[in-house]
Amino acid sequence: MPNHVHLLMTSQNEDSLARTMQSLGRRYAQYFNQQHRRSGTIWEGRYRSSLIDSDYFLRCQRYIEPLFTRVCC
Repeated sequence: MPNHVHLLMTSQNEDSLARTMQSLGRRYAQYFNQQHRRSGTIWEGRYRSSLIDSDYFLRCQRYIEPLFTRVCC
């Protein structure tokens, strides 16, 4: 799926994931814009996150892992 990413992450603090994604998005946008000599946003929308319980965690992991294998290997 070339137009989005799935991340399964656990944060130590309440706002650390939001800050991490904000920093990552800013830095990548700057890099991308410099490489392609353009300006402005490169994202279609804001990132979304959801809390999941431990029962759903394994289902999410099983869904994401085959996608990762197809993209990386």
